[in-house]
Amino acid sequence: MNAFQLDVEEDGLAILTFDRPGEKLNIFSRAVFEELAEFLLKLARDSRIKGLLVRSGKTDSFIAGADLREFVSVPSDQVREGSARGQALFEQLARLSYPTVAAINGTCLGGGMELALACDYRVMSDSPKAKIGLPEVRLGLFPAWGGCSRLPRLVGLQKALDLILTGKQLDARRARRIGLVDEAVPAAIFDEFARRFAREKMGRRKPRPGRRGPGGVSSWALEGNPVGRKVVLKAARDKILETTGVHYPAPLEALAVIEESYGLSIEAALEIENRRIANVFGGEVQRNLLSIFFWTEAIKKESGVDDPAVVPRKVARAGVLGAGVMGGGIAQLAAEKGISVRMKDIEPNALAHGFKAAAAVFRQAVERRRMKPREMSNKMGLISGTLDYTGFALCEVTIEAVVEKLGVKRAVLREWEGIVPEESIFASNTSTLPIEEIAAGAVRAERVAGMHFFNPVHRMPLVEVIRGPRTSDETVATVFAFAKALGKTPVVVRDSPGFLVNRILAPYLSEAVRLVKEGCSVEDVDRVMTEFGMPVGPLALLDDVGLDVAVKAGEVLQAAFPSRMKSGGDEALVAAGRLGRKNEAGFYDYKDGKRGEPSDDAYAALGVARPKMSLLPAVEIENRLVYAMINESAFCIADRIVASPEKLDLAMIFGTGFPPFRGGLLRYADEVGLVRVLATLEDLAARVGSRYEPAPLLHQMSAAGAKFHVRD
Repeated sequence: MNAFQLDVEEDGLAILTFDRPGEKLNIFSRAVFEELAEFLLKLARDSRIKGLLVRSGKTDSFIAGADLREFVSVPSDQVREGSARGQALFEQLARLSYPTVAAINGTCLGGGMELALACDYRVMSDSPKAKIGLPEVRLGLFPAWGGCSRLPRLVGLQKALDLILTGKQLDARRARRIGLVDEAVPAAIFDEFARRFAREKMGRRKPRPGRRGPGGVSSWALEGNPVGRKVVLKAARDKILETTGVHYPAPLEALAVIEESYGLSIEAALEIENRRIANVFGGEVQRNLLSIFFWTEAIKKESGVDDPAVVPRKVARAGVLGAGVMGGGIAQLAAEKGISVRMKDIEPNALAHGFKAAAAVFRQAVERRRMKPREMSNKMGLISGTLDYTGFALCEVTIEAVVEKLGVKRAVLREWEGIVPEESIFASNTSTLPIEEIAAGAVRAERVAGMHFFNPVHRMPLVEVIRGPRTSDETVATVFAFAKALGKTPVVVRDSPGFLVNRILAPYLSEAVRLVKEGCSVEDVDRVMTEFGMPVGPLALLDDVGLDVAVKAGEVLQAAFPSRMKSGGDEALVAAGRLGRKNEAGFYDYKDGKRGEPSDDAYAALGVARPKMSLLPAVEIENRLVYAMINESAFCIADRIVASPEKLDLAMIFGTGFPPFRGGLLRYADEVGLVRVLATLEDLAARVGSRYEPAPLLHQMSAAGAKFHVRD
């Protein structure tokens, strides 16, 4: 396939360039491996060669990993064979008789990092696009081409565990700090520097394998003896169980590989990798995580509209109307991506609050050493503020994030239309109000869409792009592309009360409140769902969202879907002045922003006493909460709120934290079996209330033996 080119210069420096023809990224495939094997034989036999530089022919990418589509077709009995093939190739590279250097100019992930680890030296560009890491655990796997074996030997046990067990990625500066790369090089001189660096190593002995990261007495005390290593490994295991429970087998298997192989020869360590990779490859969790990856990658290639001729407008400047928590968060996100932002509010204190919210996010990045103070200052300089519409005529897209009241949003839209050019786009951050109602009096309704961010803006990856009945293709495509430019995953949804995520969450949240009123403890309701895999329980989520916000959203949805959306009673807490985390009083009490214990006052507001034990078993609590979401999801599919079950599942994962190991809400329903789902809903409808009456689509699919998903 001619992915590699080998040049041997007069002084004996061999330069192996990886450049897959016609592809944006370099990735490993079976064909690439076959070609690489041939070149490694040439490299081993050519007596002229005194050193090797491995580089990429792509501008911003070294090697992005493996071709994951090929993973789907690998039979389970051939998993170890595939792992051994990659290990053998990289071991050939490691055993070349002369010094080898990896020149990492951009993305270096997974198998790309494992190849770099097999080289004697690594130099890395300081380009913002240059990232290095082993993200395999995020796909239900672990590095099995030498990553688990080589990385601990290079950077030490603790640093290696931090990278392997989390899948985090490092820039050149942080990679240099831990000894993962030998030099962090300015991008402008990277190519020249890499060649000079490789030439300096020519003629020298290959460095002995071993740690190059920061050492010291404290590090030796933990890693240099069996007792210390035991402490480190136990701490890693405890952290895995704390953050993922037992739901994700890959981090535990990776930890077992490292624990079992530490101190052994590289050959023995590779064999342990190879043996244990079969324990996770092809399992349900791994297949689910891989599907989510494919769905996410597909969105990167989409435009949000069906017509391929539609070209989105480029957004260089954005406006934000409303400087609250959401407005400040949106402004921060845009500035972080290098986009100039103009933020407006109606009074100075509110505007200052928006700047404060944006600065707090940047300051956190500085405290975590992910950004320098100078970078923060530069990013904050991209945000400007105003009490009028000055500067908004220059903004290609304006995001409205004012209070969730229809009259206010309409008034803001009318004012904005009188100021900006005809081609400007108005994107409402509404969470429940239909776009058609907001745009009812608009002069240019085709330029009005929804752009629903989730809180906290800098963390939640989903943006719902809401297409109103009169929204144009160009508007949708521009908002869709803008969301991607902000680093978000956009999902286009149909204009309807609550759109997609909030519509599905509404019965779940109201049922959680109802369960407390029926004698369940706040702790048990939340614990059942965190054990199911949700990041927080539904009552803690209500506190985080704001009970007043949830009540207003609930009123919109109850009016639209009265047979299913019924209040659980949370308005009683609002009446008692308990709004959640923001005023440190909700279902839980808070101090300095930290969640404490459930409050007696919350129970009192609901008119019930704190139970000594919940009157309902965990399985009943789980069924009433999860099946309420499944049922509403089926209604959403039938109503064509979203284009496909895959998009719905992705939205729920990225918008609510629905457990990725389950593959999504509808994939979970498929795994349970739609016959069982239907029977459970019918039972709940008979015992608990008609709000559980199954969606007609579930009856149809159950009778046909159908599933929402065809397995990737």
